[in-house]
Amino acid sequence: FFSPLHAGTMVFGFLTGSCMSRTPPQEEPRFGPVRLPLYHTKGAPNEGVFKCTLHIGGNPIDVIIDSCSADLIVVGQQCNSSCQHTAGEYPKNKGTYTGRMSTVGYVSQSNTVAWAQDKLEFLSDLLAGSNSKAGSGSGPGPLAVSMPAASFGVVVKNVSHVVQGGTMPGRSIVGLMSPQRHSGVGLGLLDEKDTQSFINQVFGKRGIFKKSIYSIAIEPNGDAGEIILGGVHKGIKGWVPLVTAKEYPLLSYSPQWVIRIRRALAVAYDGTILANLPVTRARFDTGNTWMSMPSAVFQKHGHLGELPSVSGLQLMLDNDVTLWFPAPMWSGSVPLANATGFGGLAEDASLEPGLMIIGNEVMKGMIVACDLDNATLGFGGMCAAVHDENMMDCALYQTPEMDDAH
Repeated sequence: FFSPLHAGTMVFGFLTGSCMSRTPPQEEPRFGPVRLPLYHTKGAPNEGVFKCTLHIGGNPIDVIIDSCSADLIVVGQQCNSSCQHTAGEYPKNKGTYTGRMSTVGYVSQSNTVAWAQDKLEFLSDLLAGSNSKAGSGSGPGPLAVSMPAASFGVVVKNVSHVVQGGTMPGRSIVGLMSPQRHSGVGLGLLDEKDTQSFINQVFGKRGIFKKSIYSIAIEPNGDAGEIILGGVHKGIKGWVPLVTAKEYPLLSYSPQWVIRIRRALAVAYDGTILANLPVTRARFDTGNTWMSMPSAVFQKHGHLGELPSVSGLQLMLDNDVTLWFPAPMWSGSVPLANATGFGGLAEDASLEPGLMIIGNEVMKGMIVACDLDNATLGFGGMCAAVHDENMMDCALYQTPEMDDAH
């Protein structure tokens, strides 16, 4: 839901210094990985998303984690009832506003945003490096990692759009991607000139984490999960390159996780291939619920999820990585999904031919990591494999831990 239709105008500031000699500035401390628990908003109408809690200026605010947007945008106290205030809000009378205003648009909403700078804290209930299970709440924490002056937008006015027959209130969102300002392969995703996007602030040249990497693990039942900032979970089986802006120009201004699909096969329980779906790219969107297909693909193959013989959907990616999505994950109807927040297979008329969306409902039991320096996505968990590994091993899933090697 939160893939931007258009981004607000970005303004970058540069400080010019004098030629006088000066003491070199001390480098800010860098931190190791921090783990934040995620919870899923199941049961709330039109609310099939994962959230974590960030502390901004001392205010706890629950934010949607969104792999297809760039900025940290939070609900402001001055926004009316069209915004969701129950998940936390930023005060309207703080002297932290910069005076800059912009409009930030998403599929589900359009926001008038006032920009501010304040202390951003990540308060973990697990010390990084512990062997505790994701989301268990055990460990010697808490551990606080903070950024003294993070830039973020405060929603002062919201206009909700109708999506699948319903509307959603203005909500707080943290974007986990940024537009690709260059088109070269292997140059990474960080841009030191970008002082606004979340990942460039916390992982970039002036960031607070030692490693420019993060990882999301979703529990098999989909109720909860964990995000690690500055590290990855154990169990990553393979890495695939993200599509670059040179290949897909949209990425130069629209932040998205997009990977190539070599083959997309609907497979029966006896191994028979029921269909070879004509999709060549997948957008992994943690801010979306459903597995969505372009209209032409859905109208021809949407019935597959209702066939008793279908076992699942197999996506063959670069570097011999294969993802397996069992049919029960995506066979639910979209009207039911719209009413309860649970996912299914959906038609998206706005999708271009060849592009599909992988929403969070079909990420159950999965680990997805993003290496910002190398512009790659790593996959692990119960439904990822490499080479000739048996895909049905996904039933033997264990809750992931952090990989100490990263």
